[in-house]
Amino acid sequence: MTIEQSALANLKNAGLSEITCLPGQQSYEDRVSSYWSLTAQLRPWTIVQPRTTQEVSETLKALVSISGCKFAIRSGGHMAWAGANNIEAGVTIDLGLMTTTTYNPDTKIASLQSGGTWAQVYSELEKYGVMVAGGREGLVGIGGLLLGGGISFHSCRYGFACDQVINYEVVLADGSIVQANKTTNPDLFSVLKGGSNNFGIVTRFDMVAFEATDIWDGNIVLSKTATEEIIEAFVDFEQKLNEAPDDHILAMWTYLPQTKDHFINMVLTNLDGVEDAKSLQKFLAIPGQKNMKTTTMAKKLVDFVVPSGKQDTWLTLTFDLDARIMKKAADVFEVLVEDLKILIPDGKFYISMVLQPLPRSFAKQSRARGGNLLGIEKLQKDCVLLVAAVEVETPEISTKIAYPKLRAAISEIELYAKSVDGDVGFLYLNYCDGSQDPFQTYGEASIRKMREAMAKYDPSGTFQTRVPGGFKISQMGVRN
Repeated sequence: MTIEQSALANLKNAGLSEITCLPGQQSYEDRVSSYWSLTAQLRPWTIVQPRTTQEVSETLKALVSISGCKFAIRSGGHMAWAGANNIEAGVTIDLGLMTTTTYNPDTKIASLQSGGTWAQVYSELEKYGVMVAGGREGLVGIGGLLLGGGISFHSCRYGFACDQVINYEVVLADGSIVQANKTTNPDLFSVLKGGSNNFGIVTRFDMVAFEATDIWDGNIVLSKTATEEIIEAFVDFEQKLNEAPDDHILAMWTYLPQTKDHFINMVLTNLDGVEDAKSLQKFLAIPGQKNMKTTTMAKKLVDFVVPSGKQDTWLTLTFDLDARIMKKAADVFEVLVEDLKILIPDGKFYISMVLQPLPRSFAKQSRARGGNLLGIEKLQKDCVLLVAAVEVETPEISTKIAYPKLRAAISEIELYAKSVDGDVGFLYLNYCDGSQDPFQTYGEASIRKMREAMAKYDPSGTFQTRVPGGFKISQMGVRN
């Protein structure tokens, strides 16, 4: 009997046939096509969709007992690189039916199952007049974002999204179900704050909630000729964000095939619903097409969705808050756009470069809540987090043109940052491509914690060898 046949037999014998989807079945095809990126739409032997934590446990036990059987774990399925949350020669455990969000008004704790999206979470919590510091795009999943750290609209006030988690429900490799918090399995609790899928399958996150308020939110579409003004405003904004954590911004250099040109989209949010907020004035003063309104976080995420259904490549970089490096990044982006126009037929590609603040105050807020693995407390200055993405039509264009060109562009920015002593050597896991190595940038203390927790909670190395997707502690230093 092959490994595939054994896996299917074990799942059936465990009474899991009802939640097992096979190729050719509509349920299987629907789940494959529901991945945000075509790059991630692999075809596993079967997709198992547990409905409860107990069914996750039974699924794990059924698969782990088969020597050589590999599997993937999917929550929202938004990470784009192939194999991050899916698999070809193996089984995908898809948490997409575990989407319940509940709120306890007595404890002010929101409990989120891993398979939901942040648009669903916010819509449910706003019914109770509360909110959590979670994802910033409607289709992003709960599990991946929180286990990778999670930058939120509220990071200026509460740190990373994972800093708001006070308890994890986890299924370990042997199928046991445990809780991880400050008093129960505290070492596991610590490494789940940025340690990704190295220790178990998290089925529930309990998070601190706070009062929901209206926000003043929207965007300004600006000409690329406004680059220097935008950078000046960005630097001023971030420097003041440490003392006045009231706002959130994204600076998005964007090329659209419809326009055959690129522009800059500034996404602006005041967290308290203050119109024409003082801290946003330098951006608002730049001539452009403004679209600002009073709304709620849940309503924002209904529309704030990155286009899907393409072949995607993402790469990330972090550097000091330095106008020279930001200008270099903008110049490199412009050259990249022009190169891709020549190389890709009919200009059928989408490309964006997003710059966002990573101020010292984020680390301060994280430390106040117990800290996380990311190691940003070692960053001595305010920083800028860059993520660049290219979307194309075919795998061939992605592999032969988009990826190498984007990789070269990021390397050029990084080399320039190093030349002016502005490179900080931090990679944010949730923006990384599979070729990048975020754990290497966390620092020795975090790496030691992860290795100790792995030895204790997964001594057989199941999540290192049997779950190839994602970033593995055991693979640090060996990525391309």
